[in-house]
Amino acid sequence: MYACPYRSLTGIPDGGCGTYRSIMALLHGDILKSLYYNPLTLLSLTVILSFPFLSHRNRIRALTLLLTLYLLLTLVRLVMHLMGWRLPYVYPAEL
Repeated sequence: MYACPYRSLTGIPDGGCGTYRSIMALLHGDILKSLYYNPLTLLSLTVILSFPFLSHRNRIRALTLLLTLYLLLTLVRLVMHLMGWRLPYVYPAEL
């Protein structure tokens, strides 16, 4: 089974952790639970599905924005881990 390299080294979930559970919740129609596991999954899927309608320049901008948001979520989860905080929709207890 695949293990996240970042989490394997640090023990802290990164911005992508919870994405699989988030997608499974979406497939079952539970949007709130999907947002709970990873708040960026819904946005990422929306951007990816809009790719055929975007110009090359806008695709690059969208991917840059997504990458920036995932890195920001990773940084927020790192700080929360160091502070001992667990907040739903940002760093759920299940992660």
